[in-house]
Amino acid sequence: MSLSLRIPDLDLLRQIAQRSLAVFFVYNLATGRFEYVSPAFEEVWGREETDVNDQLDWLLGTVHPDDLPLLRDAYGQLRDGAMRQFVAFRIRLAHREQWISLTAYAILDGERRHAIAGFAEDVTHQKDNELMLSKYGIHKNGILEMLAHDLNGPLGVVRTLAGRLEEKARRHGLPELEEDARLIGDTVGHSIRMIHELLEKEFLESSQAGIKFARIELIEQINMLLQGIERLNQDHHKHFQVESSAPEVFAEVDQDKFMHVIQNLVSNAMKFTPAGGHILVRVQQEANAVLIAVSDDGIGIPAALQPQLFDRFTKSRRPGLRGEVTTGLGLSIVKRVVELHRGRVWVESQENKGATFFVRIPIRQQ
Repeated sequence: MSLSLRIPDLDLLRQIAQRSLAVFFVYNLATGRFEYVSPAFEEVWGREETDVNDQLDWLLGTVHPDDLPLLRDAYGQLRDGAMRQFVAFRIRLAHREQWISLTAYAILDGERRHAIAGFAEDVTHQKDNELMLSKYGIHKNGILEMLAHDLNGPLGVVRTLAGRLEEKARRHGLPELEEDARLIGDTVGHSIRMIHELLEKEFLESSQAGIKFARIELIEQINMLLQGIERLNQDHHKHFQVESSAPEVFAEVDQDKFMHVIQNLVSNAMKFTPAGGHILVRVQQEANAVLIAVSDDGIGIPAALQPQLFDRFTKSRRPGLRGEVTTGLGLSIVKRVVELHRGRVWVESQENKGATFFVRIPIRQQ
C-alpha cells in the first residue's frame, strides 16, 4: 500500500513502519480510506494490509461491541480538535479475544486536519501479566489486612490481661511479677504499633506513588478482591456479594490504587459488621461515570462523627468490633485517591442500621 502524504524523510519512516511489531497506519479524513497500513497488520488481524480498505466493515466488526463507542469517541475528538488520543480496546478473532493499544495523532496540512496517523499494538500478553500482578497485589493486601484484623484482636486481649496482672501484682506486693507483666504489656504494645506502622507505610506509599491510568474491567477485579478477602477471613463468618448494572463495567483508573480504595472500604465494613453480617458491593454504570457503593448492615456511624470521617488523623476513628485499632489514615487516603481520579466519595449511615460508602468516578480520564 503506497503512502502519498507529504511527510519529510518518507523512506526512513516507511522502513521503520515495515519493521515495527506495531501496526502503523495513516487514515485520510477526506477520502475515508487508509493511505498506508504497515505489514504488521497481518500479524495482528490475520489479513493482508493491502486489503484493509476493502474490508472496513469487517475491521470494525472485529472490535468488541462494548468498546466501539470508546473508539468512535476518540476518532471524533481527533477529527474535531484533539491532537492525540490513547485508547485500549478489545478485538475478537477466531474465537479469541485480544487487547489492542492504540496511539493516534491528528496530521495537519496547514490549518486543515488532513489525516489521522498512529500505532496499534497487540498488548494481550501485557494485559494478562497485569491481571496476574493484580491477583498477587490483592493477595498481598489481603495478608496485610489479615495482620490488622486477626492479630490486633488477640494482641489487644493479651495487653489488657497483662495490665490487669500488673495491677494485681502491685496490690499484692509482688514486684517481680509486676515487672514481668509490665514487660509483657510493653512488648505486645510495641508489636501492635509495628503492625500499624507497616499498614500506614504501605497505604501512604501506595497513594503517593505516581498515578498511571489504564482501562480495566471493574467487575472482574472486584470479584477477585472479595474472593481473596473471603478466603483469608473465613472465621469471621461474613457474607460478601457483588451486584452490577452490567456484566462488564469498564473505567480508566490506576488499577492498584483504585482497588486499594475498594479494599479499604470493604475492610472498614468488616470491622464494624458482626459475625453473620452482610457486605454488598454495587457497581452502577452511568452515562459518563461509574458509581460504586460498599454497604454493610453493621453498627453504623454516629452522625456526629461523619463530617470529619475523611480527614487525616481524624478524631472520628473508632476501634472495630473485635478491637481492631486504626490510625485514622485509611479514609483520608481513600478520598485522596478518588480525587486523583477526578471523583467524589461520601457516606450515608445511621447508627445500628449499617453504612454505605459511595465512590463516583468518570469512565474516562483526561
